[in-house]
Amino acid sequence: MPAAALAHVAVVDRQLCDACGLCMPLCPPLAILMRREGLVVDAAVCTGCRKCIAPCPVGALSMVQRPTQVHDERVAAA
Repeated sequence: MPAAALAHVAVVDRQLCDACGLCMPLCPPLAILMRREGLVVDAAVCTGCRKCIAPCPVGALSMVQRPTQVHDERVAAA
């Protein structure tokens, strides 16, 4: 995995996400999880491969710079 990919992590915009789950099977490390509050990305597992971004029909997934310290393993945009 290129270092540039590992420097980024996917995030879910919950205001846009309709929880369709199309992104989940496209994530090679299975970092996208369905929770009661909606989809979340486990930042500790996400490799930054971007395979989940384009297929999202509502554009709810994006990439952000990986935090240097992840206190909560789930990174989700509000």
